[in-house]
Amino acid sequence: MKRVAGLVVLGGLFALVQTVVWPHLVGWQVKPDLILVLAIYIGLTERQFSGTLLVLLLGSCLDAVSGNQPGLHAIILLSALYSVYLLGSRLNTENLLLLHILVAWATLLQAVLLIVLGPFADLAGLWREVLPILVPQLLLNVIAAALLLRLAPWLARRLAPGSVLPWLNRLERGHGA
Repeated sequence: MKRVAGLVVLGGLFALVQTVVWPHLVGWQVKPDLILVLAIYIGLTERQFSGTLLVLLLGSCLDAVSGNQPGLHAIILLSALYSVYLLGSRLNTENLLLLHILVAWATLLQAVLLIVLGPFADLAGLWREVLPILVPQLLLNVIAAALLLRLAPWLARRLAPGSVLPWLNRLERGHGA
């Protein structure tokens, strides 16, 4: 229960950073999609039912905060989550490089779904905005995933000492180095 509450709080913090803090401080149109990175992490570490509910909650909250097309982010995040569940059943989910690859995959999937679902949300010209920023978005998302993986052990020691989160023990020991 603590893990789920922690993931919800982290999702709220990520939504705040990507919708309010990043545009105000940096001013770029392209911003790291931290909620997408969190959805991939949830897909690799949580069971299907609880992961689905978490990502649905995060997507709905993101729709409420940053969009006027209700359900669009929730559908995209759930699609990314289920693609992780499908791929994760066939891959070694303990490999840290897999998170980076899946974040890149989910970014591409997000772009395709925005282009395909855009006309249904009265966003017919959305492809003109999505395609030019696709490569920077992909790079920012992968860099954000790498930074979050590096910061996770430090944050866990400071904020939740004694808690056990998947992958953190391997990160602290330099697993695979």
